Amino acid sequence: MNTARTVRLSRRSVLLAGAGLGAGLVAGCQQAGPTASPPENVLQTKAPTSEVAPVVTGRNLSAGRYREVDIVIIRPEGVPPEPIPVCIALHGGLGGAKVFLDYGVPQVLTQIVKDGAQPFAIVAVEGGNWIGNKDDDPHRMLNEDLPGWLTYHDLASTPFSVVGFGEGGAAALNQGRSPGFQAVAAISPMLFASWDAAQRTNMFDNQARWERLEPLRHTMELGKTPIGLWCGTEDAARLDLTKQLAQKVKAVKTSFGPGGSDDAYFRAAIPDALKFVAGYL
Repeated sequence: MNTARTVRLSRRSVLLAGAGLGAGLVAGCQQAGPTASPPENVLQTKAPTSEVAPVVTGRNLSAGRYREVDIVIIRPEGVPPEPIPVCIALHGGLGGAKVFLDYGVPQVLTQIVKDGAQPFAIVAVEGGNWIGNKDDDPHRMLNEDLPGWLTYHDLASTPFSVVGFGEGGAAALNQGRSPGFQAVAAISPMLFASWDAAQRTNMFDNQARWERLEPLRHTMELGKTPIGLWCGTEDAARLDLTKQLAQKVKAVKTSFGPGGSDDAYFRAAIPDALKFVAGYL
């Protein structure tokens, strides 16, 4: 049985979105209708809800990032195709949303639900390094573009939680500063104790952007949300700062076991992180 469906974005849909119809309308479109057709026809290529596969991948036009981005929607197997809560999944580094498929997240999610958790979906989107620049704002994408995409795919438009690793871990903590999140899980988050340390990475175009996005500078805001933190004991660059953050935000769950900042550790930690957020449904 084919459990994945790939959705493509048409050139006409991009033009329509640019004309102000909204990126949420074009999410998941496979083909365009005739030029004379009304805008509603853009939505007619969406599969009926009863045919939604457990894994859907596609490309959406993001106004926040000023480009097309990958989106991956993962639902638990065997769950009726109806609107369910959403956990956002944020990748690390310059990787992409599809890395969560490589990490076996569809199987992990299905097992968590089989073990008794309330069904929820995991939605991963491509955010670059989650820092961006003047023409690329990944957090604007999450806050302004993503709700429409979720609604289009018959999911709850307001995510209840967010999980991320590496740069995506820091981005998850930044999202957790917004009202409405019931839980945040960050694995090996990339943190910087000072502007000098951040500047040496050449990731930030200016100090103001680092100050706005550095979780260690916003611990009072983060302290209002249940937070789980994971980091490998061999991850020398991140372990101490993650422990400092855990203390400052009074993290409700921490895990500092063997491992480094690599795929093996991320793959091992993600199931525990997903179980953590599932406990807040």
